[in-house]
Amino acid sequence: MYRFLVALLCPIARLLFRIRIEGVENIPRKGGVLLCSNHKSVLDPYLLMMKCPRRVRFMAKDELFTQHGALAGWFLRKMGAFSVHRGEADLHALKTAVGLLQQGELVGIFPQGGCVRDKDISFTPKAGAALVADKAGVAVLPACIYSQGPIRLFSKIVVRYGAPVSAKRFQAAGGYRAGARLLAGEITHLLQQEYRE
Repeated sequence: MYRFLVALLCPIARLLFRIRIEGVENIPRKGGVLLCSNHKSVLDPYLLMMKCPRRVRFMAKDELFTQHGALAGWFLRKMGAFSVHRGEADLHALKTAVGLLQQGELVGIFPQGGCVRDKDISFTPKAGAALVADKAGVAVLPACIYSQGPIRLFSKIVVRYGAPVSAKRFQAAGGYRAGARLLAGEITHLLQQEYRE
């Protein structure tokens, strides 16, 4: 079902937006990996799925499952998403993410905790992603989604995957907040490449 839905959505997305995807070769083909990206819109999970050779299990806010009808919840679960309660330490969601990573899955988290639509390319992610990476002992795959301003119909969108950051680098950073800053630097670097072009 996941592959069918992605195959269905991709041509539609390419008709509605001008999308360029780079760095797919940086995505590890096997093993537990934590995918982390900046967050510009509700379309971001689908943009990251488009050319990803693996299924991505995204952590998504609980409201998407509970406040948009049964069909929306069904669709999200079929796409592999699992819920997180924002604004609190959701231990169940964190344990789910760690468990999936330890089973060799590719898990997606937006470390900003919500959509940030402004033009400032620097941001302060929450420490949860670094915590999950440390507990699972897996590499982190940084990615960025770029558009000039809010994403609208026919916007130019660039999705870029960076080189994976090893678990050892996160552990050497010295704590979850330091790990979050390391992650922020990696994602900001990817965004800056677009601003220089």
